[in-house]
Amino acid sequence: MKENPNIDELLNSFIDGELTARQQTEVQRLIAHNPHIEQRLRELQQCKMLMNSLPCAEAPANVLEDIKASLARRTLLDQQPSIIDERAGTRHLLARRVLAATAMIGLLAVLAVVIYTILAPGTAPEKPIVIEDHQPLEIIETVESRPRPMAIEFNGRIELKTSALIAVDAFVNRAIQDNGLSGSISPVRQPDKSVYSINCSKEELNLLLADLEYIWAELDSATLFVDTDVFGKQVEVKAVSTKQFAEIVNQDSEQMCIKVAKDFAVLNSMTELLPGKEVLSAMSDGSRSLITIPRPVLTGSQKTIKKPTAQSKDNQTVHLTIVVATSN
Repeated sequence: MKENPNIDELLNSFIDGELTARQQTEVQRLIAHNPHIEQRLRELQQCKMLMNSLPCAEAPANVLEDIKASLARRTLLDQQPSIIDERAGTRHLLARRVLAATAMIGLLAVLAVVIYTILAPGTAPEKPIVIEDHQPLEIIETVESRPRPMAIEFNGRIELKTSALIAVDAFVNRAIQDNGLSGSISPVRQPDKSVYSINCSKEELNLLLADLEYIWAELDSATLFVDTDVFGKQVEVKAVSTKQFAEIVNQDSEQMCIKVAKDFAVLNSMTELLPGKEVLSAMSDGSRSLITIPRPVLTGSQKTIKKPTAQSKDNQTVHLTIVVATSN
């Protein structure tokens, strides 16, 4: 669209808010019905915005003196002062501001290219999140994964918590030694707990449980964790008794051990929720009959129960970790 001085002047006055209400209405009507005038209005608004963003520059100091000297010279020569074309001056000033705005836009474009080059996804390091620390997995492997004996039928962990750690730990240690299991344990002692890792037969574990039953009432809690076929998943049996522990271990297969452990886990959870724990006695009289753990019988100063003297690899079907810890 060619520039129309009258339209440009009218639109500039409209932008600056110098028109009357009637004139503003007429200009709005022209804009609504003439797309060229609407486009010209947007161009002038952009130019005004760019000009307003330019910094003010101070005029040279000798401009005023030069103008005065020029006017004085024309007066002396009896020349008629020339009429200043305000519109031409406005266009000249507008052209200068447009050039300055164009230079600023070019500078911003260069800066945008530089910023995009720095922050572009292609310049970022390749896959910085892929780096993983596998150390926690290795720690879990060393804690949970242990070499399991051949033909193992039970693999689990019993946590015994008590406020009398020293006394209970000494009793457990002595019971392990009295039952001939000291050669198979790997004790780890810490200030707040002791850990025993045992590989034995079911008969040997039954004898050990018979001895441990004497201190079971002194425990604050006894929790049995039975390993399953799913790695890292265990069956947790809270408030387990020695009889329940023995029945779980004395099953014919590892799958049956897991099944019985799940049954006792549900039973003990229900018992904790009922007052008086009547459900325990009711379930004990049902179809599931708990075995009686053989206890050592004293005749004089000698025990009549024969302790095993040697362990066969075929009989080592139980892997048990005993944790004796202080109650929190």
